[in-house]
Amino acid sequence: MISSTSFLNSLLTGIMACWLLCCVAVANAALPGPEQRIAVFPIENLSGTPAPLRELDTELAAVLKRAGVHIVETATIEKFINSHQVRYLGGIDENTAGQLNAETGAESVLITSLELYNDIDPPKFSLISRLVSLNDIPEIVWMKSVGIAGDDTPGILGLGLINDIRELRGKGLESIAKSLLFYSRNATTQKKSPITREKGEYSFRLDDLIKEIKSEKQLLNPASVSHLGPIFEDNLSTPDDMPRTMIDEENPFMSLYNPIGWYNSREILANQERTIAIIPFFNRSTRKHAAELQALHLAGQLVEKHIFRVLELGVIRDRMLNMHVVMSDGVSLPIIDLITISLGADLLLNGVVFDYLDTVGYGSNPKVDFSSQIFNRDDKRILWSSHSYNQGDDGVYFFDSGRITTAAALTDKMCRILVQRLVEDNGTIQK
Repeated sequence: MISSTSFLNSLLTGIMACWLLCCVAVANAALPGPEQRIAVFPIENLSGTPAPLRELDTELAAVLKRAGVHIVETATIEKFINSHQVRYLGGIDENTAGQLNAETGAESVLITSLELYNDIDPPKFSLISRLVSLNDIPEIVWMKSVGIAGDDTPGILGLGLINDIRELRGKGLESIAKSLLFYSRNATTQKKSPITREKGEYSFRLDDLIKEIKSEKQLLNPASVSHLGPIFEDNLSTPDDMPRTMIDEENPFMSLYNPIGWYNSREILANQERTIAIIPFFNRSTRKHAAELQALHLAGQLVEKHIFRVLELGVIRDRMLNMHVVMSDGVSLPIIDLITISLGADLLLNGVVFDYLDTVGYGSNPKVDFSSQIFNRDDKRILWSSHSYNQGDDGVYFFDSGRITTAAALTDKMCRILVQRLVEDNGTIQK
């Protein structure tokens, strides 16, 4: 007969074995599979100011590992960069992507750009990361932007203030890691968002849009202009005078971040997945790298919407350099053909940044002012055109509640509502 002590020991041993197996199963489920192995490039500095990039690189790798993201060892990536003499770390081209995949086994690469690093009280920190698949033609599959300040949530008696830039940047990096881990776990189950409207039946050209704007004082036939956004009177000449009249039913406050005017041909969406290429924006602001930052934030919102395949910006940059494409004053028809046909893109997005202002100190407000256009490859028509302008204190009246403290957070809201209008605009006209 088996003694009670032996039986109890066997039972405890079995329980411990089951518990260990469960722990292993949970751990394995939390980690991305081998197909999600990620190479992490050193952080690119687009802030225009000195920043401890080495420390940030180390912290980012540590935070990703701690979160459970399966990354390639930093030493392996450094060896690859040195051996292939990779000089541009703000993007990746087709050739480098193929070599990185073959030599490190990585299926994707994490590219991170530092937008703002300010350790003056209150500190401010902005970062934007994107995950690029290492396919034949790399595309962006995930993006996350963080724009935070030490006085974002001061709370009662200032108990929520953050005065240490290290604590603030740690908070930002944790946010990036959690979002990337969530994507890694759900990448195989994510699907494109459903198309919310049928392809439009209008075929408007830019000349038609200009005629409509010039005839704004005449009584317009809603049926003939139902694809237009707001049209404003001549005396509303400055962005500060522009009203926000379109109301978002789900979130009325988002109406504050509507473009001040837009044109939508209603032909951007079709009953098939389309590829979009974002070519470099023109920088008319006083801030260095403002054009690159604006393009990144727009790309982030397009990726988040899961409507288009968004080509990697480094691929487009490399293709333009190889083809000696120079854009001195806008996009020409040959440029549209060169870029879209060579990359197999259906749409081309371009724009101009007029202002991209981050500020220092308490009570200061960022400012963002930009325009954007989308061109169709097949007939070279403009399918979308918009102008957006906002400040961090828009709609703020009491105790700074709702004030936005960084240009990154502000432009994210503006780009999110812009893409929402791009995809879901019902074609109504506001005057």
